[in-house]
Amino acid sequence: MKVAALGALLAIGASTAANAQSFDPDRKLEVFTTSALKATLAELGAMTIDQPGKQNITVQFSNGLQADALLMACTDQSTSTGCRGTSILVNYTTPDDVTAEQVRSGINEYNYRQNFGRAYLDPNGKISVRFYLISDGGITMENYRQNIGLFEVSAAKLADYVYN
Repeated sequence: MKVAALGALLAIGASTAANAQSFDPDRKLEVFTTSALKATLAELGAMTIDQPGKQNITVQFSNGLQADALLMACTDQSTSTGCRGTSILVNYTTPDDVTAEQVRSGINEYNYRQNFGRAYLDPNGKISVRFYLISDGGITMENYRQNIGLFEVSAAKLADYVYN
């Protein structure tokens, strides 16, 4: 069953990567598009899965980290058109074997030491790390890739601060 689910996930991921525009490191993005986001994520070795009826994209990074990506600050949010922001959110399970103070302390230490994401406890007590990047003035696809890649590495480190 797990193999079938993984096969379906890979097929979906491969089809979304195939439909994305190609990655051009020198291309300047004045606004973010879904195809540019998918091409950049594919360049990082990540798989993407569209969420039916939503603008959000599920991302499975090559390091195993799962995230939710969404283009924001759009002229038309319902179609992700003219978007000036990219948000990527990773949620972690709040550990049962550490105190709330240890969780807060770990989040604070992460925020102090890591620069490519902001960690917090959401209103429901879930640990989250969010990355937000703007395109104001334009950004090359290579810079887009570098920023998302740095977030991927940084967000994966949160567990060390909270769980250890």
